[in-house]
Amino acid sequence: MSNLQTTETWRPSASLILVARSKSVRRNYNLLMLKRSDRTAIMPNQTVFPGGLLDTEADETVAWLQYFEEFGVKEQALRQLVLIHDNRPNILAPQGTGCYDRFFKRTSIWAREIILRLTALRECFEEVGILLCRNRDNLDYGQVAQYENVPDLEYWQHRVHNKPCEFLELCRTLKLVPDLWALYEWSAWASPATVGKRHETVFFIAFVDTQPPLLSEPSEVKQTMWLTPLEFLRLSRLNEIWFLPPQVYELSRLLAINDYESLLEFSKQRSRLGTTMFMPVAYTCGEAIVCVLPGDDFFVKESHLANEYIEFPGTSKEFRARAKLVHRYDLFGPAALNVELNFPPPNGHLKPQNLPKELLKL
Repeated sequence: MSNLQTTETWRPSASLILVARSKSVRRNYNLLMLKRSDRTAIMPNQTVFPGGLLDTEADETVAWLQYFEEFGVKEQALRQLVLIHDNRPNILAPQGTGCYDRFFKRTSIWAREIILRLTALRECFEEVGILLCRNRDNLDYGQVAQYENVPDLEYWQHRVHNKPCEFLELCRTLKLVPDLWALYEWSAWASPATVGKRHETVFFIAFVDTQPPLLSEPSEVKQTMWLTPLEFLRLSRLNEIWFLPPQVYELSRLLAINDYESLLEFSKQRSRLGTTMFMPVAYTCGEAIVCVLPGDDFFVKESHLANEYIEFPGTSKEFRARAKLVHRYDLFGPAALNVELNFPPPNGHLKPQNLPKELLKL
């Protein structure tokens, strides 16, 4: 199951699945998601994890390397974030010949595992005012993220939002370093080639012991929510919020683990196994659109070239009957997305759970 290599027409970005411990007995954690503002949403009530586009000037500057060294971050601490695996998705692969060797010699080429962690942390601060950082006294690269209270938070959020490279200046001023080591690689998605504006996104997952206070950036965020995966999926089924397929898929995965500590340990161990890029290939099947993913018998390896819907002469049920290995989701409307996977997920990951009856009864 090889990872496809996307092209420059897909803009790189990063998102952060932030998990906070809760006192609930049934499921003792909540996730942070936000409703996009009317100006930034592609659909009413679009709801996403915090995140956004990689900013080359802000996230790829060698000044970060210099700052890490000044701060006392050891070279080995940065190396441990870089996975050396075959078939890394293009968004996480070394960018340029000999990138990995040259990265630690202060060239302009960075390891994407570090760059995109900076993107996710910066965007989280820009959008909701959460600064996941460490000071010199607790620079132990712990598995649970640390967040810091920021003096003049609104001022700094506005400053970084308007000029992303000011995120480094914020860290210098507060004498903090971004908590890269608490972000675990979770998944990677790319927009289907059939859409106009295309993005490829790495999802990281991070854990905090308590829910941090939030400050929404008004031009980007309409509302913030701390809820369980099941509660988010229920709201989607009730048409109160709207998700793109990656959000539904990842929330469906998280239904498989109810315990905060268990999810933390799973995320830590699984992140070492790498990531497969999911770029859906879209088929039209009569009443439905079916999007197939890696491993499905109908998946097209060169999916970045599948820039038109592929027409199947039959229904989605007939299309399903033609395949032995199935990894796909059906689109029947804005809130109806059914995921099916009938073989072990790649990279030791969780299998998405479909619980429509339970969701509708809640």
